[in-house]
Amino acid sequence: MLTNMLGFNLAWFGLIYWGNAFIPVAISMIAFHLIKLSHIKNEARLVLLITVIGSSIDSLLHFFMFFMFPDSTFMPFWLVILWACFACTVCHSLTFLSSSKVLQITIGAIFAPLSYIAGERLEAVSFGYPLLTIYLILAAIWGGLFILFFFLKSVMTKTRLVHA
Repeated sequence: MLTNMLGFNLAWFGLIYWGNAFIPVAISMIAFHLIKLSHIKNEARLVLLITVIGSSIDSLLHFFMFFMFPDSTFMPFWLVILWACFACTVCHSLTFLSSSKVLQITIGAIFAPLSYIAGERLEAVSFGYPLLTIYLILAAIWGGLFILFFFLKSVMTKTRLVHA
């Protein structure tokens, strides 16, 4: 669990600070994470689904100019990889949230927007609206996303017995 949390934080910082140049390192970290699992297929599907959902939402936020990325007309690929890195935490370092929807909403609504604000402070993204507006919109989105992600986790990572 600690390794997972530290790995995500390293990936977050590397992707925010170095952008696309850090992608090979982050992909290696994701691959290592998935390879060491006994239930790789279920978690790989969950990681892919969370990555698609999160990237789609961030793409919409970019399209509606909530987010603007330096030197980029489209959402940068490093952000897609960052979503995959985040998705790898749902079954591991964030698993303590699984049993409480109140905690899911609270943690999602408070800390996820702070991550975007930190990214803005490191000049990986700029905001097209006032900071309070961005924070409140992200809090609403992420509170709901955490509920969705942990629901998907409960459905997709149930181990199935296979008879030989």
